[in-house]
Parts: sequence; C-alpha cells; structure tokens
Amino acid sequence: MSKVKTTKDTTKTEEACEKIVPAMNSLSWTDYVLSHLSDDEKINGNPTTDGLRRIFETVLDCTILHINTAVVQAPSPENEKRATVVYKMEYVLNSESVQESLKHRSVTGAADVYWGNCDKIYRNHPVAVAETRAEGRSLRKGLRLRKVVAAEEIAENIEDDVDGDSVLKISSNQINFVDVMAKRIDVDIIKLIKSMDIDTSNIRSISHDSAVNIIKTLTEYQQNIANIPPSIIGYQPQWKDNI
Repeated sequence: MSKVKTTKDTTKTEEACEKIVPAMNSLSWTDYVLSHLSDDEKINGNPTTDGLRRIFETVLDCTILHINTAVVQAPSPENEKRATVVYKMEYVLNSESVQESLKHRSVTGAADVYWGNCDKIYRNHPVAVAETRAEGRSLRKGLRLRKVVAAEEIAENIEDDVDGDSVLKISSNQINFVDVMAKRIDVDIIKLIKSMDIDTSNIRSISHDSAVNIIKTLTEYQQNIANIPPSIIGYQPQWKDNI
C-alpha cells in the first residue's frame, strides 16, 4: 500500500525546493538574485544600488574585504562638469567547496556623469552620482546579473540645454525654492539680489553659486525675521518677470 503524503510532508518538500540555489550560469539565476530584494529596493523593476549592496554577501556567501573608490576625472567647466569614478571591490567566497586559490575575487565598475546623462535634480552632484553608478555596476558584475540595470543608472529627466552652459547657472528648482521662501518671509527678491551685488538683468544669468548664496541668506532671515532689512521687505509675486 502506498503511503499517503501528509500536509507536513508537502510543506517540507516545498521548503526544500525553495532552498535549491540555481547555478550562476543558468537562466534562472538573475530571477533568483532579484527575489532577495524587497519592493522598496526596486524602482520600476530595476534594483537599487542599496538593495544590491545589502544582498551581495548573502547571495554569494562571501565577505567583502576592501572597497576602493577613485575619482579619475573631476568636474570642471572645461570638461562640462563631467565626473568619472572607478569603484573596485574585493571579496572572498566563504564556501568550502570552492578551491582556496579561487576564493579571493575582485570586481570593478566605472561610470562617467555629466549634464547630458544625469537627471536635472542631481546634475550639480556628478561625483556622487558617478560613484553610485560605478558601485551599482560593480555589484551587477559580481552578482552576474543578465539584462539588468541598476535604478541609479537610468536618467529620465536630463538637461535640455545641449551646450551644457546652464549647468553653471541657477536651476529651476532653485528659482522655485527662492520664490517660496521669499513669499513666506515677505521679502522682495529683486531688492535682495541687488543688495547682494548680483546682476539682475536676467534671472537665467545668475550663477549656481550665487543662487546658493541667495538661498542661504533667505534661510538665515527665516530663522531670524528681525534681521531682515526694512529696505527689502515686501514680496513681489511677479519678480521673475521683472528680472
């Protein structure tokens, strides 16, 4: 008489199947790796670098020994504020089944970022973006992922100024931020900018650094309203049209 499989036996069988790890060169390997990520570690289906970093040692049963980040090209006006970063990670496999001479491994990833391949919101931080992208590429290589791109490697809202000059100028986000703060503390932006000896002939000609100083000044005034000079009081809603 054949033995009837109980619910408990079925559960054990299912658990055993779940523990089966596919070979790294199998078609199911990528899906297996991505299954370790939580929903908030994916953006539109693409794994985040944070997520890949979290699961790296678990999936490969390894220990990261050393990480080195090198900025091989720093951003400057001459190179369109382009940053190039190389990320190298060394790790050792913990499995006893792997030959000792093959346990120590390393993987390298590189990324370059400038106004033309970076979301506008991050365009003034090319080194940080390049570092994250380079790390993501290193993790993808180490995990042997196929046809997968880290979320941070995708830019959906890139700079629309093809000559890249606007990278050095005030951004739309800065303009909106200045407007909100000035309205909140009742400050005339045009008068404030003139008092700071900043050219007001064209709002788009204001440099990024000057915009940072304007925001810094507004922030200081917001923290201590009493310090606002009477000469610049009086928010003008149409200030952007008059500058």
